[in-house]
Amino acid sequence: MQAVAKIESDIAAMIARRPPPLGEAERQQLIALGADLERAWSHPAATAATRKRILRTAISEVIVRRDGAIIHAVLHWQGGDHTELRVKQRLNAAGRHNPRILDDTIALMRELARLMPDRQIARLLNRIGIATGYGNAWTQERVRGFRNHHEIAGYRDGEWAERGEITLEAAAKIVGVCNMTALRMLRRGDIKGRQVCPGAPWVIKTADLTGFTGRKRSGPPLTPNPDQQAFDFQ
Repeated sequence: MQAVAKIESDIAAMIARRPPPLGEAERQQLIALGADLERAWSHPAATAATRKRILRTAISEVIVRRDGAIIHAVLHWQGGDHTELRVKQRLNAAGRHNPRILDDTIALMRELARLMPDRQIARLLNRIGIATGYGNAWTQERVRGFRNHHEIAGYRDGEWAERGEITLEAAAKIVGVCNMTALRMLRRGDIKGRQVCPGAPWVIKTADLTGFTGRKRSGPPLTPNPDQQAFDFQ
């Protein structure tokens, strides 16, 4: 009985807080505004919340599709009528939709996502001077959002090994030289490798290093002097 009494008390309090019913003048004013939606929308006292309520009250559904640079929208009104709209997207000077994303940037992101995590990708893109479509610097979150938008899978640990690929540092150990010597060998073509962009890690196939296995690091001194020492300048 106490629970029922509390509920009845709460209901009575809610009824007491109700605003008083509209007078005839206010009712006629609302009817006039309803007949002139544009006037109600543009009224100086109309807030963003008021306009949202107008939309929810007047519109049942909005269906949107894009055909190239044209956006097609169909507005279904509560009364059953519908309105079709065609809006042309504003393009930049290069004829692309804003924000401008170069095709080369998308291709580069696809390559880098197979080599390193998002945080490292952001650092590399900032270092080589590639900005986002809005001209901002890259962050880990922006790289992740870019990948998701263009359906590019994120980096996975172990991808390199699955593809039979190693880094320059790993290749240098196999060949038996320091990293700088391995880099010079790559640039001369002594070792086959590829680099997606300047600053990106070198990618080397393990199979291409078969001929270097067991190779000596340095040769004997060039003079017969037994006191002559051999220094491996890399």
